[in-house]
Amino acid sequence: MKAKEMLYPVGVENLFIAFMTGGKDTADEIPEYDPEIYSLPTIETIGIAGNPTTATKWASNKIFVNVTKNSTFTLTLDHTALPIEVQDKMKGLTAQKGIVFENGKPMEYPYFAVGFIAPLSGGEKIARWYPRVQITPPEESYTSDNEETTIPTQQLVMTASPLLFNENTKVDFNSARESATGITAEDFMKQVVLDESQLETLFPEDTGA
Repeated sequence: MKAKEMLYPVGVENLFIAFMTGGKDTADEIPEYDPEIYSLPTIETIGIAGNPTTATKWASNKIFVNVTKNSTFTLTLDHTALPIEVQDKMKGLTAQKGIVFENGKPMEYPYFAVGFIAPLSGGEKIARWYPRVQITPPEESYTSDNEETTIPTQQLVMTASPLLFNENTKVDFNSARESATGITAEDFMKQVVLDESQLETLFPEDTGA
C-alpha cells in the first residue's frame, strides 16, 4: 500500500503562477484567476516557513486544550530567472515604452497563486497551491562581469495568507494517498485548486462507464 510507504522528496519541478482577476479577492465570492498559468522551470530551492501561534488552556493541573494557528507562510524562492512580464504583474506595474515608475506612496501588491510539484522517492508526487500570495519588496544586486562563467541565483520572498473567501492558505495533493485515484499532480496544477466545492467538478468520480 503506497500510503504506508516511507517516501521522501527528491527534488522540485516547475513553479506555477496564476494571477487573481482584478488583483485581489473578496470575502463574498470564490476568487478567479487569469486563464494563463505560468509554468516556469527555474526553481532551484523553495523555502517554506510557517508563522504558528499557540494557545494553551490548563484545567485540573493538566493541559486541557492546546490549539495552534498558522496565519501566514513565508515563501523564499531561489531561482535562475523570471520573465519580466511576471515580475511586473507581481508588483502591479504597467510599462509604457518599456518604462515603469515606482514611488514611496502606500500600495497593496496584487495577489496571485503560487504552486509547485515535488517528486517523491517512490515515483509519487506532491503538488501544492498557495492561492493567495504577495511579494515583499525584493532586494537586488548587480555584479561586474568577470572571466568566470557563472549564472547567479536570484531570490524572491513572498507571503502566503488565508483567502478572504474560505480562509484556506494552502492546498496539498499527494498521489501516494489512497484516495488519490484518477488524478495526477499535473492534473492538479492545470488550475488553481482552492476550495472543496471545486473537487466534484474538476475531478469527477470515474464510474467506469
